[in-house]
Amino acid sequence: MRNPFRLRASKRSVHDEQFVRLFAAGALDLLNDAEDPLSGVVFLRSAPGGGKTTLLRLLTPGPLRKVVRMQDDPDIRPTRDALIKVGAITADGPAILGVMIVFTNEYRDLEEVGDRGARSTGVFRALVNARIVLATLRAALERSERSYPDDVDQVRATWQPIDGATLPANASGAELHKWASSIEESVFDLLDDLGGEGVPMPKAASQLEALHWLATARLSDASGPIELKRVLLLDDLQFLSDNQREWLKETVTNARLSCGVWIAERLEALPPKDLLAQGALEKRDYEGDIRLESRWRDRKVAYVKFVDQIADLRARDADGFQGRNFSPALAEELDPVSWDSIFENQCLVIEQRLLARVGQQQRYQEWLAARRAVSGSPRDRALSWREVEILIERDAAKSQRAFDFDALTEDDLSDKGNASVKAAAEVFLSREAKAPIYFGRQKLAMLSSSNADQFVELAGDLFEELAAKTAMRRGTDSILSGERQHFILKRAAERRWEGIPRRVPRGYEARRFLEALGAFCSAETYRPTAPYPPGVTGFGITMQDRARLIDGGRELAAFAELRAMLAALVSQNLLEPTLDYKNKGESLIIFNLNRILCAHFDLPLGYGGWRKKSLKELADWLARGRAAVTERLLV
Repeated sequence: MRNPFRLRASKRSVHDEQFVRLFAAGALDLLNDAEDPLSGVVFLRSAPGGGKTTLLRLLTPGPLRKVVRMQDDPDIRPTRDALIKVGAITADGPAILGVMIVFTNEYRDLEEVGDRGARSTGVFRALVNARIVLATLRAALERSERSYPDDVDQVRATWQPIDGATLPANASGAELHKWASSIEESVFDLLDDLGGEGVPMPKAASQLEALHWLATARLSDASGPIELKRVLLLDDLQFLSDNQREWLKETVTNARLSCGVWIAERLEALPPKDLLAQGALEKRDYEGDIRLESRWRDRKVAYVKFVDQIADLRARDADGFQGRNFSPALAEELDPVSWDSIFENQCLVIEQRLLARVGQQQRYQEWLAARRAVSGSPRDRALSWREVEILIERDAAKSQRAFDFDALTEDDLSDKGNASVKAAAEVFLSREAKAPIYFGRQKLAMLSSSNADQFVELAGDLFEELAAKTAMRRGTDSILSGERQHFILKRAAERRWEGIPRRVPRGYEARRFLEALGAFCSAETYRPTAPYPPGVTGFGITMQDRARLIDGGRELAAFAELRAMLAALVSQNLLEPTLDYKNKGESLIIFNLNRILCAHFDLPLGYGGWRKKSLKELADWLARGRAAVTERLLV
């Protein structure tokens, strides 16, 4: 059985109909807060695999036309409704002309032209102008299902040129194609000349004239005027040089044209200052800065629904899996035949451990009796015992000791127990009984850390096993047990951990820092009193320390490497930042581990637990790794 989760839907090799069938409409929920995203400037930013290119491609003519044509298909209807809501289509057809340009490393090579100053910027500007025109011709023909470049003469454009413009005021598609192609050829000649001093500069206006042209030109084809809102879609800006990227952003945001512009880039393109000042740019000169993972973390229920859509759309069309949804194939409970006896034994082990701990102290006798009377499954009873053990450890650790005859009642037990303590008990019990904990629909979504590509990778690993089971059991709906899910996801966590040196700048140093963080979180999580239930999965620094990292002047030199490392880990979604977190009258920025790394360190997946750290201690983690944590634990 072919694994549909291994297919990258955003790739051009995936035809438009297949792309539309794989698109999960929930992705468009991220635009709900924007006033008019198809008219303003929108920045889409994420770690690799966040879904930026997929969103941009959906707005191009081919996919939009397919959605309208297939709108009665129940799998397509949610996407149709979401696109109508955002204004990209109507019931009759596309309402926008999406013009997409994908940047590559070839643009960065233009920095070598001339003196790397005005000359190289002029060449870059000329090439972008040419590519906008060519992409517009392609989009116009794609909209009418004509062939590019064979049918370019069917397109015509008239506009009022801006000062110094070289784009003709009234031209056929063939003339526009020739104009843009000649600029491309001139740029390639410059690059071939290794510096270009002997090759004339391509002619272009001092501004981004093609953007003004796209926004204002009257376009038509063989069927008549193309009266659609225009949206320029710029993808992969991280491949541009810093100068090119900043020039393009400034030019686009200052143009203030009626044309919508979407700009997609990886977080790694941002300087550390912006990565550690999440949200600081939002609503300044443009409609919004949509950081995909951050938006999804604020919409946890919507995110689970979104990734459910992704999984179901991919699984339903797989050979041997037709018509089935993905999530019901994942067991949500452990098999009682395999685990009841283990949890029964854990009940006895915990009770004996507690009796050795508190003996015949009257203070806890009612609590112990209450636990002996608990009914339910062996796992439920074992969890109940583990919960009361945490509460007894907390009570016994109080600095002001109570008298033994000051017995605690069953009501006291009810008052002290809560959902977070129960969650901590689940983590403790899982570790002690060697029981699976990373399984089921919710856990799978959480493990993806709000990154669509990470979800698809993990779900694909699970689907591999499901496909094998389905092939062996023809005619029956296979269910993947909790044990197998846990094993497969732990293996994926190990693979992600081993891949960090390849994925992250200074990858071995990054892993050393994360290893220290994992050791610290594990030590804090598994303290007998579970003081930060369900466990610690991150650290916080004060907003004052954050300011020192960003604008610290002479102080910054001491922590420059730490700042660069934190920014790199945030850009790769290995650390998840939460800004302006309020705690005891103090504002902090919290950095949580990516959830798949939590699985690597056998940590819980909740976001409640963190500990405040100084910049000096974090710098020590970066320099010495796990040893820096171990030494402090021994003190």
